[in-house]
Amino acid sequence: MTRIFALPGETHGLLADAQALGFDKLYYSLDALDGDIDPPLEAASWGVSGEFWERYLDGIRQDSLRRMTARGEIVVANTPICFENDGASLSIARQRRLSVGDARHLRWFLSLGHATGVSFRIRVGPGRHASLNFFSPQRFDTQDLAFAMRGLFLVGHQVHAILEPRLVKPSSGLLSVREAECLQWIASGKSNREIAELLGLSVDTVKEYIQSLFRKLQVSDRAQAVSRGHLLAYLG
Repeated sequence: MTRIFALPGETHGLLADAQALGFDKLYYSLDALDGDIDPPLEAASWGVSGEFWERYLDGIRQDSLRRMTARGEIVVANTPICFENDGASLSIARQRRLSVGDARHLRWFLSLGHATGVSFRIRVGPGRHASLNFFSPQRFDTQDLAFAMRGLFLVGHQVHAILEPRLVKPSSGLLSVREAECLQWIASGKSNREIAELLGLSVDTVKEYIQSLFRKLQVSDRAQAVSRGHLLAYLG
């Protein structure tokens, strides 16, 4: 479950700098390096109502940017990318055929004043990154947008430097050594029988370890376990 936290007062001056550049919203989240379509572990926002996260997280699988990033169609890395939302498509993937849910999500974002976005990531540790997404209600010409991107990149790193010590640290000791080993082999695509052979255990014993790690990670399938394993830094 995503932990929503408030941005501390130390960030307010930096966010005013972002607003001076024309960007009046920031979404900050701690995510896994892979499987970004899943809800983040932690998240904070600036410039939107308190109900934003409840609705956003409920429909997160219709977030076009996250979906395309998870599929490898868009690369969001430590270099900022920018995009425009016209309520029907994103400028970085105009030829992409959107589902009804995707289009509905884009229209909702546009209604909140998300016409132009600038996004980038900062690696936090093994299997984790901070995702920073600035939004503006206006359009920009090429020169002004390039200037804003440079400023937002600096602001974002400064905001992250304030927030990073406050993030929940990876769980230590949550999984046993055997459970962590099973999780690593699950992430490699191994079946229960293959894991049993690799670890020198019976298939029934491996099943017990996997059911136990599912309970501890609060997941119901292998894909969710891998995603959660990245978030909790069990997987690099």
